[in-house]
Amino acid sequence: MDSRTQPNNSDHEPDRKPDQDPVLVKRALISNWAKRATNLGYSLFGVSMVAVVWGVVVDFTPNTSRVATISLISGCIVLAPAILVQYSVKAAVREERETSQ
Repeated sequence: MDSRTQPNNSDHEPDRKPDQDPVLVKRALISNWAKRATNLGYSLFGVSMVAVVWGVVVDFTPNTSRVATISLISGCIVLAPAILVQYSVKAAVREERETSQ
């Protein structure tokens, strides 16, 4: 269950370990999703490349062109924000490390 399914009990602190910082937990979750989006974006680029090679070697039909174009555009839409989020998380970790020393 997550925060959307649990009732809002703002009058008491939830049970959490003392070493578990909610900011670090959220940052790890965001980083995990950004890595997944990066993998998806690169996979879509791979599909696009395979479709183009298929079209050149076998037969370049309109459907092959559609697959290549849609996967390339989708890869750009998914990959660009994912890379930015990953760099942001890395910068936050670096800044936190520098300020704690």
